[in-house]
Amino acid sequence: MVEVSWYDAKSYSQWLSQVTGKGYRLPSEAEWEKGARGSDGRIYPWGNWWDARRCNSKEGRQGNTTPVAAYPKGASPYGLLDMVGNVWEWTRSLWGQGVVRPEYRYPYRPTDGRENLASGQEVLRGMRGGAFFYDLKNVRCACRDWSPSGFRHRVIGFRVVVLPAS
Repeated sequence: MVEVSWYDAKSYSQWLSQVTGKGYRLPSEAEWEKGARGSDGRIYPWGNWWDARRCNSKEGRQGNTTPVAAYPKGASPYGLLDMVGNVWEWTRSLWGQGVVRPEYRYPYRPTDGRENLASGQEVLRGMRGGAFFYDLKNVRCACRDWSPSGFRHRVIGFRVVVLPAS
């Protein structure tokens, strides 16, 4: 799904939870990164070497989005596909108000305010993963970017986290 705002992605997660009876939400930046890199801190989901055949990036010259299953060899250690390249993905985490440097930096501290879902549109939201027209420097597991919560674009999408049953 592309051309969705952060609010759209959050609403979809809530709707999906209601319809299925299971819990869904957007991942935090830390959850997203762990899903992409695994526990060994990989540079790319498949390892520490670049391979343009494992994701939809500028080097692959696709020039547009591709279906999620188009790069099965680019899977993360957890089997997640398209964690880098293709489209930027919204996270639930805040970037902050400054566009030059993130207000919420690493190390990740979930209690520092970055997971405030009630923050207004003046606070930018974090995105991860890069997009099809970005090069290998910007489609790494650690690459971060930001966008206003209400912004929609053809290179912005999302994924959801399934919450454990309570």
